[in-house]
Amino acid sequence: MSNSKGVPTNAIYGFVNILVKIQEEYQPDYLGVAFDLKGPTFRHLAYEDYKGGRQKMPELLAEQFLLLKELLKKMDIAIIELEGFEADDIIGTLATIGSEKGIQTEIITGDRDAFQLVGPNIKVLYTKKGISQLEEVDEAWINTQYGLTPKDLIDLKALMGDKSDNIPGIAGIGEKTAIKLLQQYGTLEKIYENIEEQKGKQKEKIIAGKDDAFLSRMLGTIKRDVPWEGDYKELAFHNIFNPESIELLKELEFNTLLSKINAAEVVETIEKSVSCHKIKTSIEMDHLFAILEQTKEIVIYYRQEETKIYLALGIEKEFYYLNPEVVDGLKFFERLRNLPTIGTLSIASQDLKNLIHIFHKNEIQVINEGFDTYIATYLLSPGDQRYDLKTAAYKYLDRNILDDEEMFGKGKKMVAAESLDEQLLADYFVKNCETIRDLKTVLEKELNKTEMMTLFKTIEMPLLEVMAEMEELGFKIDLSQLEVLSKEFENKLTDLTREIYELAETDEFNINSPKQLGEIIFEQLKLPVVKKTKTGYSTNIDVLEQLIHFHPIIEKIIDYRMLSKLDSTYGRGLIAFVEPETHKIYSTFNQTVAATGRLSSSNPNLQNIPVKTEIGREIRRVFVPSTPDRILVGADYSQIELRVLAHLSGDENLIDAFKKEQDIHTRTASEIFGVALDAVTRIQRGQAKAINFGLIYGKQAFSLGKDLGISRNEAQDYINLYFARYPKVQVYMENVKRQAKEEGYVTTIWGRRRYIPEMNSRNGMLVQAGERMALNTPIQGSAADIIKLAMIKVYNRLNDENLKAELILQVHDELIIDTPKNEQTQVERLIKEEMEGAASLSVPMTVDVNSGTSWFDLK
Repeated sequence: MSNSKGVPTNAIYGFVNILVKIQEEYQPDYLGVAFDLKGPTFRHLAYEDYKGGRQKMPELLAEQFLLLKELLKKMDIAIIELEGFEADDIIGTLATIGSEKGIQTEIITGDRDAFQLVGPNIKVLYTKKGISQLEEVDEAWINTQYGLTPKDLIDLKALMGDKSDNIPGIAGIGEKTAIKLLQQYGTLEKIYENIEEQKGKQKEKIIAGKDDAFLSRMLGTIKRDVPWEGDYKELAFHNIFNPESIELLKELEFNTLLSKINAAEVVETIEKSVSCHKIKTSIEMDHLFAILEQTKEIVIYYRQEETKIYLALGIEKEFYYLNPEVVDGLKFFERLRNLPTIGTLSIASQDLKNLIHIFHKNEIQVINEGFDTYIATYLLSPGDQRYDLKTAAYKYLDRNILDDEEMFGKGKKMVAAESLDEQLLADYFVKNCETIRDLKTVLEKELNKTEMMTLFKTIEMPLLEVMAEMEELGFKIDLSQLEVLSKEFENKLTDLTREIYELAETDEFNINSPKQLGEIIFEQLKLPVVKKTKTGYSTNIDVLEQLIHFHPIIEKIIDYRMLSKLDSTYGRGLIAFVEPETHKIYSTFNQTVAATGRLSSSNPNLQNIPVKTEIGREIRRVFVPSTPDRILVGADYSQIELRVLAHLSGDENLIDAFKKEQDIHTRTASEIFGVALDAVTRIQRGQAKAINFGLIYGKQAFSLGKDLGISRNEAQDYINLYFARYPKVQVYMENVKRQAKEEGYVTTIWGRRRYIPEMNSRNGMLVQAGERMALNTPIQGSAADIIKLAMIKVYNRLNDENLKAELILQVHDELIIDTPKNEQTQVERLIKEEMEGAASLSVPMTVDVNSGTSWFDLK
């Protein structure tokens, strides 16, 4: 997360959200923020290895501290830091002073060490899960959790140590034993006074660890008396949002936050009614439709709750509000369907695809070219990830409006619209309708200014109708076959679990627990430690792959994880999405997720069905035609992204290879290794393939070398050979990076923009990431535009030729059509023609077409 200048902002954003929560929910009288300083503390002087082994603070986090402190100063929040002491000691001292003054003191922290400070007038608000859940920790809570007092927790750490701070404790004494000892004896001193009551190895451990225990107690005790020379008055709390702090928040581009915090403006906005006509009678509805017959464009803001639909319509400068009783009782949609001008009526809305679904359910099939403020906002800022009406209104209109969550609540606290005041509802819907109208005017200017209006009108808007129909049609599932497949996964998981336990030579443990798995691999089996995290040993896939030759258990664990994911996502996971009556899965297609313009799908994600493993490919067998008399026709582009690279770079050698319909990876291998086409080995072709695709994704020598299993220098030699044979590719790539740096964005063939602020960051890693995005986006984005154009053309031609075949799925460069068997030949010809003719490049676009009785058969 960064602003448009490339300044990282994620930590600051999280911190500000905590401050907002404090201000809104706790309304404190005093507030201070304690920081550590860089120099050593008294603990480091007493124990050289204190906090030894801690990873260095990530650079992207360190960069944000100065800005955060600047922001706190502008918010008039006290910053306290003392040389030689940690932030914990400052907190302990301030909490103690507050408690002695009779002030109810609350410590907000994610560090359990602070639990020892709990006492009269002092509680800890523990950030258990981000900032959404704050656990209130008092003396009773600690007693319930540990069976100890807050003060006892100091001795608890003395006994068990703390890996995160490298506090030794007593070797071999864990939390359970330590708690038991303290419950029995009360203090560290008492344990040693009664040491003769201990037996065996435990006694030996406690005796051997005595010095470490008392050292650990000193290290783990938070000081409550640091020499702070300030005054509690300095901590007096004021509203954190003032002109100075808001100005900095604007620089940081926290637009969503800013739109929420100015409560006064929000209230004013909703209370200030927009003049509207509330349609109640058939005469008023007649009047509305008389106006509709004379207009060319309407603005619609809508909300659907089960079968009830609320509407606000904007026609020129007038607004109309219709509640569900009016919509149903006066047959609004039936009259709209029969409106003589419905075929030419342009509709503007926010999230037009869902409105199209509502229209389809009401048998309104023809939707004229409209305007979706949601899609337009995405096009103008594809990296924002927030394109809701509230965010867009604040960004483009400097206007605060309420969103659905603020109006109706969410989750268990959500209320039905019918339970709210009718005037309030009318104001809300009409205000949002007015906002869509005003946004449309601004967004149209921005689309023209950025030269994306053609992209918007010819690709993004026509695609809405295609995606809506795909979502409604769904994809048929052979449920019995899916259940059998899921059972096979579960049986194999059972076998793998048994084998893993046998190889571990231990009792049962949770294979899905990284902590327990790490203990088995690195402590019991003594495999070499590759990487550690804050919580223990890392057991991610990169680590496991490095250990695969050390012990047979590793391969079983990798297989177990793969199978477990397949079953949870595509076995039992898919079964949960199958609609019982139709046996279909109805995925949602998302137009505004990927910054490159690629479509994605969700609930479930059909674009991630595995293809690289045999068992993964088996999942595709359960996707079948909708009826026995139909067949699936699938078509996919051959190496579309490399063809786009050839077109964009204008490299004659690359273009020539595609025009001659040569295998591009073999041709590349022949060029860079200097061998004849028929002499290229399988290994050489594989290396050339890695280079071809690696360069598309902006990979450099280090990453390419890792992929190929060769050194960085060897990989760089391959890249140099590649550019020697394809010189214009190198020129093109340098030009793209230069454009990204100078103009702040890159474009696809159709003018789709992606802004890349990372290119001007002071952080080298961010710049490299920006370069990768800059190189990949024009290629992947242009390929995404091509498949979108193909979808529109195929969809339109199926309708124009009155075919019963239906486009039901798009996966990156592949389209699937559910086709009556008697239309198979016609559809196979049609899809090939339309996909290959979707765009005009300097190289031919080749499409492979296959048919079959399942998705599996199409590859």
